[in-house]
Amino acid sequence: MCTLGAKKIHESFFIFKNRDREYKSRCSVIREKGKASKLIVVDNRGHCEGLNEYGIGFVEATLQPFPRIRFRSISQIARRILDQNNLPDAIGIIRRSKTSCNVIISDEKDAYIVEKTPFEFAATKLKTQGVITNLSIKLNRKNGSKLKSVREWARARHNRARHLVKDVRSVSGIRKLLSDKEGYPDRSILGGKGWWIPTRASFIFDLKRRKILFCNGQPGSHPFKGYML
Repeated sequence: MCTLGAKKIHESFFIFKNRDREYKSRCSVIREKGKASKLIVVDNRGHCEGLNEYGIGFVEATLQPFPRIRFRSISQIARRILDQNNLPDAIGIIRRSKTSCNVIISDEKDAYIVEKTPFEFAATKLKTQGVITNLSIKLNRKNGSKLKSVREWARARHNRARHLVKDVRSVSGIRKLLSDKEGYPDRSILGGKGWWIPTRASFIFDLKRRKILFCNGQPGSHPFKGYML
C-alpha cells in the first residue's frame, strides 16, 4: 500500500512515494548498469523502482485486479522499463505486460499516471501534478484490496494528497506532504506505527538531476539522503 505523487516545480517534474508495507523491509538505493544506467530503490524481497540515465523514472503502488488473477509484479519488468530512452517506449513495456499496478512515470518534461491490470489499461497525462494510491481512477472500481479498512485508507490518502499537492512549491513541500498525519494512524498519508501497514520508506526522484532523495524510515522523524546517478 503506497501513496504516489508528481509535481512540476520550476518547469521540471518530481515524482515521489511513501512505501507502506505490512512486513519489515530493508530498503536501499543501488546503481546498476545494463542497456541504460539505473538508480534503483530495492528491498530485501526484490521489489524495485527507480530512474535511469535518460531521466525517466517511475514509482508504483500495488493494485489487486478484479477479477482476481495471477499476474507479474512490476518489479519483474522494472529493469526493462528503465532500459528505455523515452517515455512512450517505457509506458509500452507496462501496457504489453501481464501486470497489475498503479504507476506514476515521468521524465523532467512530462508525467503520466498509468493504471494497469491484465484486463485494462489507462494512461493520464499530467499537466502540473497528480496523485494515486491503491485503487482505480479510470479502471474497474472493484480493483484494489477486498478489505474495507484498506479501501477506506486508500481513498482517504488519495483525497488528502490531491488537496495538499496543489500547494507544493518545493522539495520541502513534498517532504511535508509525505509526512502528513491527518487521520493518523490509519487514514493518513504517513502510515502510522499503530497501523498494520505503516510507512517503511519514502523517496523523491529529481528527474532533471538524475537524483533520488531517500528516507529509510518515516519522513518527519528520519532524514533524507541524496543519491546521484
